[in-house]
Amino acid sequence: MKNLKLGVALLIALALGATIEVLHKQNHALVRQLNEKTTQLSSTQTELQQIKTRLAAAERQLGFLEKNKTSVQVTAYARSSQSKVFADGKSVTHAYAVPQHVLPEDKVVNIALSPTAQERLHARMNDYIVLIHKRSHRKTLARFVDLMPSEVRPVVDVFFADNRQALLWGRRTDYYAVNISLVNSPFRGVLRNEVSQQ
Repeated sequence: MKNLKLGVALLIALALGATIEVLHKQNHALVRQLNEKTTQLSSTQTELQQIKTRLAAAERQLGFLEKNKTSVQVTAYARSSQSKVFADGKSVTHAYAVPQHVLPEDKVVNIALSPTAQERLHARMNDYIVLIHKRSHRKTLARFVDLMPSEVRPVVDVFFADNRQALLWGRRTDYYAVNISLVNSPFRGVLRNEVSQQ
């Protein structure tokens, strides 16, 4: 009887020890999984914060464009061969030819402003102006490089390298313009980075 009790006690102790060992291994596995999930959660929270920051910046930029846009007439202009430089000293050969009658979204075009457009946009020479098509909302980045002192309307002249393309483009009234080089512009940091990379 004594041996039976001892055997039963030994079996209970072994079963209890095995159960504790299994629970200990499961506990370690759960702790490892918990640590991995915590790391993933931390990484996801960091990404979410970065996305929120970028979204807030984009909302500020869109708000700035909407608040500061002014309606302009966009005309095409091919510089004559006699004049070799724009008013800002840049070479005329950098006038960008616009294909298919659409202003490019991936190039910086050279523009001249009438005094009225310059005043409405609070623009200074070499400021960056965004031209926004009213219907399609296509945006083109432009640089103010020349003046049109004889024009009284709010006109933006886009410089074409080819006179024939300039004639085909003609005159468009379906554009807004925004000066993104203003002191309060949320684009100023972006512009600095763009210019330093060029």
